[in-house]
Amino acid sequence: MNRLGIGDPHYVEIESKHRVQPEQAKDLHDYLLNCKNVVHKKSVTFFDQFLDTPGMTLFKKGCSLRLRYKGAGTRVYLQYKGPGFHRSGLLYRSEFSTKRLRHLVLEESHHDIVHFNIETIQHLLRHSLPPEMAAAMRLHLGLRTMKQISRAVVISHYQKDKFHVDMGKAALEPSIDRIFAFHISKTGLHPLSSFCEYENEIKSEDGRLETKIRFLDRLISFDRRLEARFDVRYERLDKYHRCNSFFMTNGTHRSRR
Repeated sequence: MNRLGIGDPHYVEIESKHRVQPEQAKDLHDYLLNCKNVVHKKSVTFFDQFLDTPGMTLFKKGCSLRLRYKGAGTRVYLQYKGPGFHRSGLLYRSEFSTKRLRHLVLEESHHDIVHFNIETIQHLLRHSLPPEMAAAMRLHLGLRTMKQISRAVVISHYQKDKFHVDMGKAALEPSIDRIFAFHISKTGLHPLSSFCEYENEIKSEDGRLETKIRFLDRLISFDRRLEARFDVRYERLDKYHRCNSFFMTNGTHRSRR
């Protein structure tokens, strides 16, 4: 817990991540459908709006903060993931989320525009964070950085096929994700990054970290069988950092300075 900078182990996320070639996505989907004890849970789409400071401090610190829009923008959540570490091909990090921000969406106008009654990101951070999430962000980022969060340069359209593997006290949640990420630029066309990923997260019935760790060998074994069948590569970056690494490599951020 000290390494993740949080006090409550219930907020620890453990998952594997692999790059998937887009042409493999359907075959991988069919493979999961036909795996023993694997149930297709749901297919969902949503938008993520990633927030950061003008100097991209969250990106540099290995963190991410996003507004997640579900239900065509009618259900909105603010989610934070702290800096993590890799061990044995798995990513360990903290994750926090607000409850549904019911006060954020006022109404849908006759012009098909969703209006918000909060005008600034800072207002949202001051009034909507649960105590555990606020404490983790203060520890990881510092108050000065939190006060500088003011821009959203990446918006992604996110398609997820989620599966479920019941293991009693714990469960696996493998998924196939297709992401279309746009960098918001004031100077020209929006650069686009499109990619597919396979993720597998372990969940525990009681939310306890000890339970998750006890079943980690099942997650690793499940992924090994998949890796033997498909040409998938281990991915160290989360979605925010993978998108931004592409944009920054291609000079998008530098052109704004």
